[in-house]
Amino acid sequence: MIVRLHGVTSDERHQSTSSASESITAAEGYILDFRQFSNLAVVFTIELPPAGYARLRDSLTKSGFQMDLPSTQEISLSHIEATTPVAGTLRLDFLHDEPDLRIP
Repeated sequence: MIVRLHGVTSDERHQSTSSASESITAAEGYILDFRQFSNLAVVFTIELPPAGYARLRDSLTKSGFQMDLPSTQEISLSHIEATTPVAGTLRLDFLHDEPDLRIP
């Protein structure tokens, strides 16, 4: 099972990315990888304990992200008591008026 989270913000992207990273750590998770798509989005590959996904969603919402509704995979985690990490992705889209960032 892979849990997919998606959030959108119009806040400054560097601060938002840092805030998301701190939220993952606070939810007892790990960032395994990340991909930056110009200055439009970033996708984190993460692992969290089952209960960590609800904490992550809560923390991101408090940080100003507008999160999509929970997926069925995410909802099913609320009934799992295990501490075995569950793989997931977190996609964050940045709304702004800046030109595209070119990354060679």
